[in-house]
Amino acid sequence: AVVSTQSTGEEQRPVVLEAMTYRVGHHSTSDDSTAYRSVDEVKQWDTVDTPINRIRSYLSERSWWDESQEKELRSTTRSEVLRGFREAENTKLPNPLLIFDEVLDEIPPQLQEQKDQLISHCDKYGENYPLQNHEEMK
Repeated sequence: AVVSTQSTGEEQRPVVLEAMTYRVGHHSTSDDSTAYRSVDEVKQWDTVDTPINRIRSYLSERSWWDESQEKELRSTTRSEVLRGFREAENTKLPNPLLIFDEVLDEIPPQLQEQKDQLISHCDKYGENYPLQNHEEMK
């Protein structure tokens, strides 16, 4: 992989890098990963041996990356992410009925019944839900 990566870099072509990662968080809110791994182990992976740190060191050692590029990337990326958040916050959520659509070619009777029940329920109790945050139910 290293040889092909080096020749690809010389030819100014994109390359895909595979990096081993480590899940530093719990699987879910009901999972306490400290029951099966130490806090020190997680801290090591979270602060020292991260894929980002490894690739940054690799690139920096070869003078392919420096602090100014890092600063520019972080600034640009932060701006893009914040812009994406703003756009998402100003976009209505999908129509709740879409959970029944585009999954199967034809909706089976039991799912059609559930869809009808949801429509009825929302017609009757819609004021109790933030339906105004969603695209219109049709």
